Amino acid sequence: MSAVNTSMDASVSGESHVPVSLLDTDLYKLTMQNAVFKLFHDAHSEYKFTNRAPEMLFSRRCYEWVQTQVAALSKLRLTPPERQYLDKHCPYFHSEYLDFVENLQLDPKNQVQVIFVPQLNETIAKDGDDDPAPGIGLEGERDAKRRKFSEGENKSLDERGLIEMKIQGPWRDCILYEVPLMSILSEGYFKFDDKDWNEDYEEVESLAKKKTFRLLTESSGNLLFSEFGTRRRRSYRVHEAVIKGLILGDKEWANTDDGKRVVAENGGRKQGGLAGTSNVYFAMKFGLRPVGTIAHEWIMAIGAKEDYALPNTKAMDAWEKVYPPSTTSPLHTMLTDTYTIKIFFDEFTADPERALRWNGLRHDSGDPIKFAQAVKDAWAEIARATGKPVEEVEKGRKVIFSDGLDVDEALRIWRACEDIGIDASFGIGTNFTNDFHRSSDPSASSKPLNIVIKLKRIDGLECVKLTDDKGKYTGERDEVTRVLKKLIGEQAAKEKNVTEGK
Repeated sequence: MSAVNTSMDASVSGESHVPVSLLDTDLYKLTMQNAVFKLFHDAHSEYKFTNRAPEMLFSRRCYEWVQTQVAALSKLRLTPPERQYLDKHCPYFHSEYLDFVENLQLDPKNQVQVIFVPQLNETIAKDGDDDPAPGIGLEGERDAKRRKFSEGENKSLDERGLIEMKIQGPWRDCILYEVPLMSILSEGYFKFDDKDWNEDYEEVESLAKKKTFRLLTESSGNLLFSEFGTRRRRSYRVHEAVIKGLILGDKEWANTDDGKRVVAENGGRKQGGLAGTSNVYFAMKFGLRPVGTIAHEWIMAIGAKEDYALPNTKAMDAWEKVYPPSTTSPLHTMLTDTYTIKIFFDEFTADPERALRWNGLRHDSGDPIKFAQAVKDAWAEIARATGKPVEEVEKGRKVIFSDGLDVDEALRIWRACEDIGIDASFGIGTNFTNDFHRSSDPSASSKPLNIVIKLKRIDGLECVKLTDDKGKYTGERDEVTRVLKKLIGEQAAKEKNVTEGK
């Protein structure tokens, strides 16, 4: 693997802004942006930010740094070397789309709102429980008190509170905000508010190398994995060190006696190891393969637009209009859990010919072993329906696991998939790019942020996500309940006992 040299190859340091490039994002944001550009050019989007660990507060100092980084997103441009890279390594992007990205200027001033909400002291919280003034309402008065407290003259940069974000504007533009906003927020938190960790990049690189060695050693060189950690990385420089460590570990393991033996047994080819990274900028910089296809966002938007009539089917059909499928397509891996895995497999197996046009299925919630068996059963059902041998149906098709993986979990799932008889690969994110211990207590983990940004509305329509992990439901409670009733029936929806959208 040879690195691509650009003017931005220097590591981020000092007061440099992050991200450093428009391509410092996940590939699936670009593949989806291209599809939106072609099929939903004028669609309007709204996104919701959620901090799933609200006890992890931010300082006003962090908030002001975040605001500066967000404003700097307007300065990012696709450079000529970056366009050349996309043109060569991502041939599914046509010139019309690349022209659009090359001329794109994000407008965070009008499309992104970052809000600091100080932690309310007991007096203000108590006052908020009093009877509201006529015509204001309880929530309105609390918001007014928050604003008054936040805008006071004696603001301290060390003051702690929550950060909220609102993103809205053309979908074709705003689709690019999720990944950089999350990585900016994570980097700011660990730059200003949680410094109880060692910023040792050699150690980060070494740990990534050790994880690669373990993944390969304990799978006899057969476990295939990619790096998926952009959104919740500890920092850009940590991410860079992780990539270096993964590459080094992959190369060095291939040169061990076991590595050489495995390669020889496979006709000179590696079976497992580092397949690539979801981060397009690092793929370009280090000569890796950029990987990724579809996120929940695409399926959520189309589900809302179609009022949830065969939402997975409509999402796949729309995708195929932009990206014609082939046996070697890198872009036809379908995310399976947007509206529960059962609903997905019901739709998927109902059209066996379409199912055969897709090369992979991605797991992102629920029991991974049960999912692996469900995939095996689905391929068998499709084989029966098409009259093809099941071995032919399964050949070249992978299951990609990406739900909160670490090395232990990836190895556990891989072993189970070997027993079941399906080909699996793994996308490991936060455990690669945000795995630290406290410097004050090395036995204690330094907890990453648990933050998400999800599509809230498309063209005014509420969007929902109904994964097999109820805690990951996304959307307004009433709409979640309505969609559940429509997709799985009223009684089954009641059994889900929906309390709130997240």
